[in-house]
Amino acid sequence: MNSQRVLLKLALILCLGLMAMICGYFSLFLRIGTAVVVDPRDILVVLAGVVAGPAGGLIAGLFAGLPGADPLVETPMFIVSGLATGMIARYCLANHSWIPSSALGLGCGYVTAGLVLLGLGWYEDLATFAFRSLIMINLCILILIIIDSLDPGIFLWERRIGQADTPTPVERLDLQVE
Repeated sequence: MNSQRVLLKLALILCLGLMAMICGYFSLFLRIGTAVVVDPRDILVVLAGVVAGPAGGLIAGLFAGLPGADPLVETPMFIVSGLATGMIARYCLANHSWIPSSALGLGCGYVTAGLVLLGLGWYEDLATFAFRSLIMINLCILILIIIDSLDPGIFLWERRIGQADTPTPVERLDLQVE
């Protein structure tokens, strides 16, 4: 039963990561002029981090950053975003906190991208990343709020699967009678 959960989690991570990779490869972004304003890869990496944890966010982030226009900046940004989002989401789940706040992990990735840009001396790109972060963090929080309002237990899917494997008290009594 545990192997089914691992395979389901792996399939989910790969689906989100491959969708992010496709978005990057085909440049499926909303732009204003030449600057990317809305990047669906951010949303997919945040979803992977929230639903599959830090490892899922890290793997989806790796997939999201590789086909980008500038993988030297975007790959570390997405990896850190997915990892931080997954860690914040696990903390929120453990403490019964507000799950949409885990999208703030995306900000950690943008700070990482800013540091990489500063290290490379690409100061002209710094403003576009800062502007994009303001939009994408809020958009990811909004999407997580919508998902959470539709089904408050959707982010607890691993626990639900684990509970489905264990028999209920009535089923335990039936097993004892037989």
